[in-house]
Amino acid sequence: MTEWLIFAGIMLLGAMLPGANTAIILRNTLQGSLSTGFITALGLATALAIHVLLSVIGLAALIEQTPLLYSAIRWLGSAYLIYLGIVYLATRATDKAADDHASNRHPFIAGMMVSLFNPKILIMFVAIFSHVVAEVSSLWLQLLYCVTPMLVEFSWLSILILLLTRPAVQATLKRVQTAIERVIGGGLILLGIKLGLS
Repeated sequence: MTEWLIFAGIMLLGAMLPGANTAIILRNTLQGSLSTGFITALGLATALAIHVLLSVIGLAALIEQTPLLYSAIRWLGSAYLIYLGIVYLATRATDKAADDHASNRHPFIAGMMVSLFNPKILIMFVAIFSHVVAEVSSLWLQLLYCVTPMLVEFSWLSILILLLTRPAVQATLKRVQTAIERVIGGGLILLGIKLGLS
């Protein structure tokens, strides 16, 4: 179980690192509600489940070894992050049309897309599962390793959402919402460019 605790700790550190996942949770929770935040988090966790499944059945390794396919996924992810960033930069705090944006109308899909089209996550899971899961003989331990990334991700994001929806935090964040939108938008564009150039 020591190895699993180390593995869970690595997953937690990865989930806690600020990035596109944190940005979309922050944005959707502030623009939407508690439920919008949790639905977005569920989409992100579902994408991790797909990454794990692809890693376990070996498709992730095939994607890694097929430069054209890897590049296509990378460019799709890059384009989606840049698109979201531009939308967030163009959003005004008083703009009611923002509520009609796809990330609020379909927070599950928006969350899933942000994580799913990040080939680096997929490759990370290939590296982890090729070493960790292969060395575990017990079926229940293998299942535990497979569900851990989703449970850790969803748990961390749930804590973040609950903090963001506290009345005092909401009041403070609403006052600086436009600035937050700009920071998130700029951050997503930078992440998209970085992903595209990597």
